[in-house]
Amino acid sequence: MNLRIGAIAAAVLAVIGAVVVFVFVLGSDDEQVAPTTTTTTTIPTTTTEPPPPVRSPLTGLPTDDPVGELHPAVTVKMDNSPDARPQSGINDADIVYEMKVEGITRFGVVFHSRIVDGVGPVRSARSSDIDLVADLSRPLFVWSGGNAGVTGEVLQAAREDVLTNASFDAAEGFYYRSSERRSPHNLYVNLVPLVAERSPEGQWGPAPLFEYRVAETEPHPVPAEAVPVAGVSVDFGLRQVVDYVWDAEREGWNRYQVDTRHARENSAAVDQDGRQVAPANVVIQWVEYGVSAADSRSPRAITVGEGDALVLTAGQAIPGRWSRPTRDQPARFTDAAGQPILLTPGATWVALPEAGTPAPYLDQPTADALLAVRR
Repeated sequence: MNLRIGAIAAAVLAVIGAVVVFVFVLGSDDEQVAPTTTTTTTIPTTTTEPPPPVRSPLTGLPTDDPVGELHPAVTVKMDNSPDARPQSGINDADIVYEMKVEGITRFGVVFHSRIVDGVGPVRSARSSDIDLVADLSRPLFVWSGGNAGVTGEVLQAAREDVLTNASFDAAEGFYYRSSERRSPHNLYVNLVPLVAERSPEGQWGPAPLFEYRVAETEPHPVPAEAVPVAGVSVDFGLRQVVDYVWDAEREGWNRYQVDTRHARENSAAVDQDGRQVAPANVVIQWVEYGVSAADSRSPRAITVGEGDALVLTAGQAIPGRWSRPTRDQPARFTDAAGQPILLTPGATWVALPEAGTPAPYLDQPTADALLAVRR
C-alpha cells in the first residue's frame, strides 16, 4: 500500500498579435488618397510534448503515483533453507540479493515500489548486510536474531545513518509467528504498517541502483554485445546450484533450485501464492568472501571493490565487470567496451557467488526440461 498524493501542473502561454492600419487622406481638387498599409505580427505556435514518465527507482518501470513512493526502501533478511520454501513476498520485491551464509544461501529482499504484508520467513542478519544495504539511502532493515557481534554492527550502522533498524527486537509489533511453519522458519513481518509508522520523518525513496533500457517504442532492444542463451547455472559452492532459464512467454528468468526437500521435478522456486520466481533480470556478481569479524564461522561477502559480472536480460547474457568504489554508491556494471549494461525495466535478482566459481550456460535440452516443470 503506497501513500497517494500529488498532481502534475501544466502551463499554457499565449501571444497576441496586433494589426495596425494607417489611412491618410490628402484633400485637394484631385482627391488624392494615400495607399492603405497593413502590418501583421504572426502568432507563434508552440507544441508542448508530454513529460517523460516518472519511473520507480529500483525497477525502472513507469509509475502513475511517484509521490506515493516517497518512502524508504525496506530490506528484509529472508530464509532460503529447504524448510523455508516457499517464501512469501519475494515476487513483490524490486530487488533480491542472494549470498552465502553458513552452508546455504540467504536473501536480502528489497521492497520499494510495492509494499506488502506477510513477508518472510524473516531470519538473522550477517556482517555482509551492512555494506550491501548502504547504497539504498538508509533503508528500513528488517531482521531477527544474530550474535552479539553482528547485532553491534547493525546498531552501529543505524547510529551512522546507514540504515534504520527495524528488527524484531526494535519493532516487535509488526511481526507475527505463523502456525503453519516450525520455528525458526515461521517469523513474518507486515511491511505496510511498518513503513507507515517507522519511516524516519522527511525521508524519501532510494536512488536508482541500475540503468535501464527505457525506449517506449522498443522496450526490449537487444544489446549489440549480448549473446542469446537458454539459461545459466549459478554454483554457490555449497552443493547448492541455482538455475535460471529464459521464459519468452513470461519475459523473465525462471528460477529453479534443487535441495534436500525439492527434487528436480519440484525445483521451481515459487512464492507462497504459487507464482514462480521469474525476474526480468538476473545479475551474477562474483565477489570475494572473507570471514566475519563477529563470527569466524560466517562468510562475509565483500561487495565494495570490483570483479567479474554476467548480466542476464531479455533472453541475452552480457559478460562484463562491476565496480563499486565506496559502500554508499551502487555498483556500476559495464560491458567489455566499458559502456553501461542496461537492464530491462522490472525486478532484478542479484546472485553473489564467490569469485572463481562457475556459471555455465545451459544447453537447450536442459533448459527445455526445466521449462517442462515450470510453475
